[in-house]
Amino acid sequence: FMREGDGSQEGPSTKRRKHNIDGNDQLLMLDFAVEEGLLKKDDRSYIFAHDQIQHAAYSLIPEDERGRLHKHIGKLILIYVSDDELDDVLFLALDQLNRGAAFIEEEEEKMELAMLNLRAGEK
Repeated sequence: FMREGDGSQEGPSTKRRKHNIDGNDQLLMLDFAVEEGLLKKDDRSYIFAHDQIQHAAYSLIPEDERGRLHKHIGKLILIYVSDDELDDVLFLALDQLNRGAAFIEEEEEKMELAMLNLRAGEK
């Protein structure tokens, strides 16, 4: 779960640039979902208008891909959050990473997950 400044070649700014290539299309889709009443916009974030909509969207993800997706989301949270904000989102990130733990194969990542869980347990 490489964090910014850890020596990896492709840092968050590089990932953001690649991601923003089609960012306008994604924002248009999100705005459409808001107009249709599926999502609500809250400042800079989007939330589901109802928990049943969230459950329906989640059910569309094939079960064998959910763990990988949770792992990916957890990693993104850790990459893009600043060190000052990490404690604020630690439980959210760990919830995602623990749901995807079956897809963590490298020992270093397993150890880091264990250390993050210990940190959360000490809070």
